[in-house]
Amino acid sequence: MKRFNEINQSDSAKRKLKNISKNNNLPLDFVTTLYNFNWDLDPIRPTESIGWVHTEQYTQSQFEQGVEVICNYLGIDRNKIEISKKQVVHNLMNALKTIDKNELFENFLIAGETGNKCYLSEFSTVHYLNNYSEQKLFKLGKTDGLLDIENNIIDYDEKYTIEDFMSFLFIKIFRAGSIERGSLFYCYTDLCFNLPYNKQLKSKSNWINILVTNIEKQDNSKLSDLIKNCKSIIKGDRYFKQSVLEALSYSGNLKVKGIDVSKIFIPFYKDKLASHFYSNEWRYPLRMWNEAITTTNTSV
Repeated sequence: MKRFNEINQSDSAKRKLKNISKNNNLPLDFVTTLYNFNWDLDPIRPTESIGWVHTEQYTQSQFEQGVEVICNYLGIDRNKIEISKKQVVHNLMNALKTIDKNELFENFLIAGETGNKCYLSEFSTVHYLNNYSEQKLFKLGKTDGLLDIENNIIDYDEKYTIEDFMSFLFIKIFRAGSIERGSLFYCYTDLCFNLPYNKQLKSKSNWINILVTNIEKQDNSKLSDLIKNCKSIIKGDRYFKQSVLEALSYSGNLKVKGIDVSKIFIPFYKDKLASHFYSNEWRYPLRMWNEAITTTNTSV
């Protein structure tokens, strides 16, 4: 197992980190620190990196130094990060109430135009939590998403740690929370700790209208066809395009037959599966794209 000072030392890793830093308009040392504690970009094959970093690879002292870099840049007190679930829900609700929807939409346009995962993540999370309430947010878990609703098992004493913060902040930059969005603490990190990046929209055209119009013109399209429609319209690889399409389904811009997202709390349906096995690689509701279904609303 590699030692900490050997992580992300290859030329290709350093090049990728510079590109990630530039694309998100974030300092290189900030991005590098998050990656060093979470993901090793050094290659093991031409197109494959080593991947997840294990806690055994760094000391507590090294971790504390990394935390200092992150907290200093964001201007936050690390001692105030470990708070109760009640405070997390309170802060998240305040963030959701104060978000400028016009700015959020324009930032999402920038995300598609530039491949920016942070702007994509924030747009996705806000719409993913549509129809939220205090009670509903409490039913979201720390890491595994939805808790036991039927038996009303809710851990009100969950704590949010600095390790969670470092992990989820990395995830935001790494894959826009595409897998972790069902976690209350990912949503909290995403919307309550603003990364001071600023990107500008280069084009005045609305690529969302273009993309959705192209999709709606097609009959019996498959999920793979949706990806093809993204070509030359939005930036990023296949996984980024998939996340953009999922975000459009959260917001209702891309409508899934039989599902009205304006009337449901999406996290309550996150484990609902499509009959087609490979469709379940996508997030709800878009995984139901080819299903002949009618979704009943819930007020759980």
